[in-house]
Amino acid sequence: MTVLKKVYDTVGRLSEWSGRIVSVAIPALVIVITFDVFMRYVFNNPTNWAYELSYMLGTATISLGLPYVHYHSSHVRVDVVYSRLSPMARLVLDIVLTVLLFFPLVFMWTKVFGANAWQSFLTHETSYDSLWYPLLWPFKTIIVLGFFLLLLQGAATFMRDVARLLKGGREPW
Repeated sequence: MTVLKKVYDTVGRLSEWSGRIVSVAIPALVIVITFDVFMRYVFNNPTNWAYELSYMLGTATISLGLPYVHYHSSHVRVDVVYSRLSPMARLVLDIVLTVLLFFPLVFMWTKVFGANAWQSFLTHETSYDSLWYPLLWPFKTIIVLGFFLLLLQGAATFMRDVARLLKGGREPW
């Protein structure tokens, strides 16, 4: 179990790292949007870069925040049914839904977003939503990184849950 704990802790540190990045990106996003609103309504001179930067920062925040939220089990749940289950039934439900839904969906998203980011890199794709014309592959690569880290965190959590189930619901380490 010590190897499993080391793997779980290492992946958890990666998820914490992604959460720290998000904690910097959110204030940056607020500053960008506030600056654009100020320029637009006070000086009647909107920026030509704030819209793109805000959706890039917002999407990066969401994708890099996913592993952090999963690590801390902070996702929103429908507790009408889940909260009424015994701890062992919750554990079994978590394991079954991870296998049936989480792994296939997150793997598919990572693969699709990865192919899209790679194609963007190969073609030097730029955005045409503003006069800024930023390259899109760095932004798309951040999305792939976020989903890859979510997949890693999901695998680590799954291993911990299976070990917990084998120990009768107790912590495996």
